[in-house]
Amino acid sequence: MRSLGARGTANVLIVGCDRAQMGAIRETLGADAVLPTASIAYEQALTDARRGRPNVVLVGFDEDFEEAVRVGADLTQALPAATLVALSKGSEPDQIRAAMRSGYREFVVLPDDGELLRHAVHEAVYSNADEDEERGEVIAICSSKGGAGATSLAINLAAELCPVHRVLVADLNFSMGDVASFLDLRPARSIEDVLQDLDRLDERVLAGSVAVHPSKVHVLAQPNEIDEHEEVRGDQILRLLQIAAASYQYCLIDCGVALDEATLTTITVSDLIFLVTNPDVPAVKNAWRRLQLFERIGIEKDRIRLIVNRWDKRSQLSNADIEKNLGLRVAARVENDWKTLAQAVNEGRLVRDVSKRSPAARDYSAMVALVTDHEEFIEIDDKKERGGALNWLFN
Repeated sequence: MRSLGARGTANVLIVGCDRAQMGAIRETLGADAVLPTASIAYEQALTDARRGRPNVVLVGFDEDFEEAVRVGADLTQALPAATLVALSKGSEPDQIRAAMRSGYREFVVLPDDGELLRHAVHEAVYSNADEDEERGEVIAICSSKGGAGATSLAINLAAELCPVHRVLVADLNFSMGDVASFLDLRPARSIEDVLQDLDRLDERVLAGSVAVHPSKVHVLAQPNEIDEHEEVRGDQILRLLQIAAASYQYCLIDCGVALDEATLTTITVSDLIFLVTNPDVPAVKNAWRRLQLFERIGIEKDRIRLIVNRWDKRSQLSNADIEKNLGLRVAARVENDWKTLAQAVNEGRLVRDVSKRSPAARDYSAMVALVTDHEEFIEIDDKKERGGALNWLFN
């Protein structure tokens, strides 16, 4: 059982924070938490946490970034029920991603994010013990190149999940996002509106910001018009994804082809990553580049599902070519039923609504197992495999 002070207050452990941060923490939390008189050193964190069983552990990231990451990983394993919060004086993207990988639930910049810290502490006290089991899954869908088919995959896979689950598709392409147009939707609010109201974002506000397709797919879309906007920070996207995962069983995030802070943060914290490529040399080469980046930022390969879109028997490259050169098994493929796909896009309809007999519709339906059962691949019958066609590109 978690240790509590007064009823409704959290027991907090503070690690690696200086006097200024301690003052900001006290001013922010007030009577909402039982606070220690001083911060402890990183090396004391595990011992003191095991003894005190805190609800919340606040860890400073400015004094020693590497030690803060190590402490997070140790505490996540030793006290999985505790809420870990990273504290910093700035929102450095690399720090945010490292914090999420090592188990921190929030990344807070004080005093700017005071409300976020209060919310994290409140949730630590009042949330159910099985909160993590109730949290929805986040699936990042990324393209190896423009036009590879990530948006079509996101919306058609979401529609296959919807009869049984609550599903959100969020469009993270801030320059040319077209999830809404693919579904012939005209949403009143956009993802930019949500990010501007981030301080008051909760499940109710998110529900009022989505457009609902007749298939029951909920869509958080980009604005209808292209506007100049400030680059979205990783901590903003992290907050959005946390609320989305609390509201939906599955959140499919259309990351498009961009590798900006929004998409890199999404990839870092996602439960699964669908990397969409086409069976041609430029697409596979770019998929290889993305896999190299994923490895550099610490993405585990077992979270990645390689999807070959627009496949047909006359494809330039076979599954064997792609797997050999990417070092990753093809998890699923979508047949190149280009006439049906083109009609679906032009009319703003789902592929299955254009033609229930479409092989692409069949493949989207089969892909549900990758999400719901965490299958690593769908068995594919491909007898004419060729090997080594891309060796010169990757050596």
